[in-house]
Parts: sequence; structure tokens; C-alpha cells
Amino acid sequence: MESDSQSDLLPIVGEQRPTPVPHSRTRAVLLHSLRIGVLAAIVWLIREQHQTFVFENAAQDKTPVDVERLRKFYPDAVNLASESVRQETAAVLGSDGQTLGYVIQTSPQSDRIVGYSGPTNTLIAFDVDSRVLGLEILDSRDTPEHVRDVVHDELFMTALQGKTWEEIKSAAEVDAVSGATLTSLAILEGINYRLGGNKPSLKFPDPISFDEAAAFFSNANSIQPRATSTKLFDVYDSSDTVIGAVTRTSPSTDDIMGYQGPTDSLLAVDSEDRVIGLRIRKSYDNEPYVGYVREERYFLERFNGLTIGDLAKVDIDEMRVEGVSGATMTSMAVAEGLPKAAAAALVAPEAGTLRLVFATRDLGTLLVVIAAIIMSFSRLRGYRLVRISFQMLLVGYFGFANGDMLSQALLVGWAQSGVPWRLAPGLTLLAAASLIVPSVSKKQLYCHHICPFGAAQQLLRNHMPGKFTLPRKLVPWLETVPAIFLSLALLVAMFHWPLSLAGIEPFDAFFFLELVSVGSVVIAILGLIASALVPMAYCRFGCPTGALLSQLKYSGRSDRLTRRDVAAVLLLGLAVCIFLTS
Repeated sequence: MESDSQSDLLPIVGEQRPTPVPHSRTRAVLLHSLRIGVLAAIVWLIREQHQTFVFENAAQDKTPVDVERLRKFYPDAVNLASESVRQETAAVLGSDGQTLGYVIQTSPQSDRIVGYSGPTNTLIAFDVDSRVLGLEILDSRDTPEHVRDVVHDELFMTALQGKTWEEIKSAAEVDAVSGATLTSLAILEGINYRLGGNKPSLKFPDPISFDEAAAFFSNANSIQPRATSTKLFDVYDSSDTVIGAVTRTSPSTDDIMGYQGPTDSLLAVDSEDRVIGLRIRKSYDNEPYVGYVREERYFLERFNGLTIGDLAKVDIDEMRVEGVSGATMTSMAVAEGLPKAAAAALVAPEAGTLRLVFATRDLGTLLVVIAAIIMSFSRLRGYRLVRISFQMLLVGYFGFANGDMLSQALLVGWAQSGVPWRLAPGLTLLAAASLIVPSVSKKQLYCHHICPFGAAQQLLRNHMPGKFTLPRKLVPWLETVPAIFLSLALLVAMFHWPLSLAGIEPFDAFFFLELVSVGSVVIAILGLIASALVPMAYCRFGCPTGALLSQLKYSGRSDRLTRRDVAAVLLLGLAVCIFLTS
């Protein structure tokens, strides 16, 4: 709860107070709009630089999945069918090549799902029956303390064990981790969203390769999934023109048996989606039967000229398709699977759904925001009993029980990765009110009437018998501390330094029983001691989030350029330099 008399962020020691100038409403509105624009520009630069950073790191990420890491789920694992850590699905193989299960990752599909301050990439291990064996956090851009708390919560990490793919994506009611609610909710939503797509084939886990497509298109340069199909991969030439597409019959035909098992086939179509060829990829049928089918040109070209739509409607019996001599059961299994595979190729991708999660916690936050607005714009705050009771509510409920607080770790994460309004509607509303109300009024809503740590300082101020007066010359130096913290937050955000911003503010100290952030606890203790001696000491001389919100506050001095404005412009210049040189 920041004092109304707080000075500017970047004072010049020994500076004389400027001579008062006449107030100009037009000038005030213009300058205040520029202040908001400077903050918006910094946020935009942080986000753009972060997206570039994520893209470059994802493109360079060739780290193999550590098989040793997977032996907790598959004791006999010796290899993976795919070694790329970014491969969507990878079969886990045993010593004799048998498939023990498969693993998938939630990234990149779930990267849009932000927890407290960023998304998390979770590995999900399945057995051969598509039942979950366990979860593993591969990497996360969320706050390290929150991720650590989730990983150490055995109940959460094992809650999905034994559930099938379908059971998880239809409903995964798992309790969030106390003290890391947003992070754990985002992990669950990421899993649900990732499993909203097609279930992979364990029998034929290998995806279509470029070389397979190039066998049909000599001028192929690349292949990419078609946005409107679950199965088709468009083939591009060197000029990025679509020259055709390929699809495979598995997993749609995994249940169609030939002589001894199913067969996975590759179907190629031209730019008008007309079939131009068919090839056998892999089969569980016997040789030489599969070989006979591979060599029978008449059979492989029997469906040429049909569109994908026509093929999906074909009745194999009415079409009088003849099997390959000596391999009738194998070839007819291939033929009977083509309409089914073609129909699957016409289906648009089934994207996972993002839910709006409105929990009891969000209702509590909403009620606190409403109460704070009433306190801010009414005379209730003038009644001592009402004011103290509300402050105790903020400390006891909103601090220790609810935990929806603004911080640099939260705001930087949101600037980088987006606002998780679906998972945290209450916190999103709180942030919006805290930014908008001071911008259009002279009320500092969050600092004065919501922040639990500010409320704790207010209670101390009302009950401490003595006060300590700071030397006048020391005050300007202390007032630079929030600006230093804001500069540090900007550097961490744009250089992606491995520093947890939760440790530069006291707010995580409210979760000391569940989530230990030593820096946060130390700052909380020092802040309370200082505030016991100097009223609202932390808000005045330490809080970067309060300083940021104060910069957005519209006041009687909004028509004047201040040292705080100079600091904001310098931060913008720093952000521009980092963006242009990174």
C-alpha cells in the first residue's frame, strides 16, 4: 500500500523542487497517454523478443530423450523409435525391438497455455494399451519455485496413472497443487489440450518421412501437415508451391487384419487430391505375401484417378477389386482399409479445447476487487474499524489463503507468454482493475486497497508506538531502489537470465509452508522490520510493482514531466537496444 506522497522513481540527489506551473488538462491527458504508450511499447518488445528466443531455441533443440530417465516407467527400455526431444510421439523399444509403450510431449501444442508466468512441457508415458504410466516435467518457462513444488507433489504427479487416453481428454479432475495452483492447472490443461488430437499408432509409430514423399514427387522440397486435415501432408516444391500430398492408412486400419496382421500403406495424391499411387510402408503380415503386393503394379495403381472424397465412398466389393495372386488376404486388407483411411483424411483436425476454469478462488478474488473498489471510492475507508477489518481480511485470506497477487514474476511472464485468462479469470480481472482504475482516476486501487503485504504494513503503522525519521538526504537514494528492481526485471525478461523474479519481492513469503523462496522470505522480513520503523517503508523504497502501477496513476501532477518519466523512457531505450541487438 504505497503512500500518496511517494516521490519519483529516479530522483536527482540535491535537485531543487521545480517552480509550480499552471495545470493543463490537455497536457495532462497527452502526457499520461504517452506514459501508457511507453509501458505498452516495453511489453510489446518483451513479447516479441521472447517469441524470437523461443523459436530459435526450439529450432536448435536436438537434445535426445534420455532413456535412463524413462526407465522409471519402462525398466526394460533400451531405445526410442525417435530420438528428437521435440518429436510428438516416440515409441519406447525393448532389447529385442518390441514396443513397450510410447511417450508424447505437450509442447509445442500446449505452449499457448500459460501457468503463473509461462508454459510447461510435460512428457506423458503410456503403456501398450494407452494407459498412463506417469508424468515427467521436461522443461518449463514458469516460475522455478512453482514448478519445483509441482514436481515434489507425488499425489499430483501420479494422479493420472492408469487412466486411458480417452479418459484423460474427456475429464481429468485432479486437484491443483497448493501454492502452485496456476502452474499445476496449466500442466493439466496442457495435457488435456495435447490429447485432444489423434491417438498415435503403436503398431506403426514411424511418421511419414520426406524420402517417402519424394519417391512419388521428384521435385519435392518439403512436406508439411495440411491445416484442414488430420492425415494429409502437403508436398511443396522449391518455390513453396503445393504439388501434391501424402497420407498413410495407419492408425485408421490397424484393426484390419490380413493373413497374420495389419498393414500400413502410403497413399499419394496430386495437387487436386487425385490418387497417383500406393505403396506398402510396413506390415505385420508374412513374407513373401507382402512382397507380392509391393511388386504388383496393377493392384497398386488400381485406385489411381480417384479423389480422396471418391475413395472414401468406395465399396471394394462393388468396385470388383481383385486381390494379388498368392497374397489375397494381405492385398484385400490393404484395399479394404483405403476407404477408411481416406475418410479419416477428410476430417479436420480435432484441436484440444481450452476450458474456462472459474474456481472458488476466482470468486474470492472477484469479491475482494469489488470490496476494494467500494473502499476506494467511498467514505468507508475513513471508518477505522472497517478499514482495519478489511486489512486483516487482505492479510489473512487474500495473502495466505487465496494468493492472487501481482508481482514482477507474474507480469513479466504474462508479457512474454500471454495472459492465462481462462485458467485465472479472477487474477486477470484483478490485474485489469489494478491497471485501469489508476489510469482513469486518482485512485491507486491495488497498492492502497488490495495488496496483502501493503495491508500488513498499514497494520504495523497503526500499532507501532515509535517512528524513525530518515535523514532527508538519504530519501532520494532509497527511492531509486524500485527503479533498480524494474531494470533488473527488464534485463531478466529480455536476456532470459536464470533468475527467479519471485525472489526480488516479498509476496511468495505468504506461501512459506508450501513454497520456499528464500529471497522472498528475506525481503518480507526486512520489509516488515523497516515498515515498523518507517511507515510504509517497503512500498515507498522497495516495491517495483507498486512503482510501475504508480507510473500509470492519473493525478494532479500528470501534466508535468517527472523523473519517473525519465526512468520509463530510459527503460524503453534499453528494451529497444536489447531487441535490436539480440
